[in-house]
Amino acid sequence: MRELREERVDQTLQNLLKALTLNLELQARYRVFEFEASQDGHPEGARLFRDLRDAKDEQIKVLMDGLRVRLGDAVNPAGDPFD
Repeated sequence: MRELREERVDQTLQNLLKALTLNLELQARYRVFEFEASQDGHPEGARLFRDLRDAKDEQIKVLMDGLRVRLGDAVNPAGDPFD
């Protein structure tokens, strides 16, 4: 992803990459937060972070789909499926 960000790309692609990166980082943090809440004896907090992580999974899937579409458009700007 870093290589794509460093290339000259349009703002939409940059935003998709940034949003994906931020969501992946936050998802990883939620896993740590869940563990820490569990270790601290706060099962309700652990569940909260697990639920947030699960919601983040769906957002990441949507962003990945958007990125695939955007990259497909960049490779084939005319939208011709036979190129």
